[in-house]
Amino acid sequence: MKTPLHVTLRRLFRTYFYLLIAKLLKTKETKSVVDIKEIKTILIIRPNYRIGNLIFLTPLINAIHKNMPDVKIDMIVGMKIAGKILEPMPNINKVIDIPRSLLLHPIKLYNFIKEARQIRYDLAINIVSGSISSQIVAILCNAKYKASTTSEQNITSLTHTVDYQGIYKHSGLQTLEFLKLFNLPMPQENLVLDIKLSTDEIQTAQNELKDLLQTHNLSQESKTIALFRNARFEKKIADEWWQEWHKALLLHDNSIVVIDILSPDILNKLNDKCLEYSNKDLRALSAFFKACSIYVSADTGPLHLASASGANVFALFNKTDVATYGTLGEDNLTLDINGMSPQAVAQSSYDYLQKSVNSVKE
Repeated sequence: MKTPLHVTLRRLFRTYFYLLIAKLLKTKETKSVVDIKEIKTILIIRPNYRIGNLIFLTPLINAIHKNMPDVKIDMIVGMKIAGKILEPMPNINKVIDIPRSLLLHPIKLYNFIKEARQIRYDLAINIVSGSISSQIVAILCNAKYKASTTSEQNITSLTHTVDYQGIYKHSGLQTLEFLKLFNLPMPQENLVLDIKLSTDEIQTAQNELKDLLQTHNLSQESKTIALFRNARFEKKIADEWWQEWHKALLLHDNSIVVIDILSPDILNKLNDKCLEYSNKDLRALSAFFKACSIYVSADTGPLHLASASGANVFALFNKTDVATYGTLGEDNLTLDINGMSPQAVAQSSYDYLQKSVNSVKE
């Protein structure tokens, strides 16, 4: 379908508006290293609307906390619910969400950022240097130092740049290259996503799972699988496929309890043999994933949320690259299911379930 003329004109106006703002600003000499002693507040800029991409910021957030424990971080993101997920993390002060509509209206966006400019940060980090919306936020924010990766597409007046080298293949780890800003080493161990669930959050989820099993007269020792069936576009696995998978899984052990995670897009459970669970609080939902024996889904935002909760994650990939987007964590498993039958995947699911349950007993 051809792009409508008004959309093309709006995009052109937005691009040239941003370029004009950039040219009005004084260019500063860029450096590669920031003195850690000068940094007490950081603004991370990532106005994105996908859960997975925001969860992918947690390795950088946690690395900053580990190396600079007194530094407080504010974030400018796209999703309103991001604050609920990320604000409880130890070093996060505030998460500011930009409504999607503002990105289409530069003047309204300017007024929005003007309010944020009341706070002056020691350092602002634009995660995606080529994003126009990210750059306009970086231009308008109030920070002593501004940094991003080196890019010919950058129109922001930066004080510091990072040469991206592709040290990490996984998309969720690539932000760790921003540690070069502080002359910190690139971590090679414990490379995981982590939203830092509290003990209380974990205990509450465990109690919810126990109550759910008790309500259906099921053993508290049941092997439980949290199943999330939704995914974007071609990554989604058809319900008919899941039905076959579930049927084959129960042939291995008919006492396995599959808990179908419902959402605004998945309103009804897979079948009558499944239990169901839903929670609008995404941290509580992630803790429930962790409470279950394993979590199973295709490549989707909740997959990475589950990984960031410390759940045992079994990821089924049919389109996206496993090395770039597969689940992180030594005990997690990502399976390329192309060419595999639901029965074969059910066998692998059962094997992973058994391994996960046995490791807990040990």
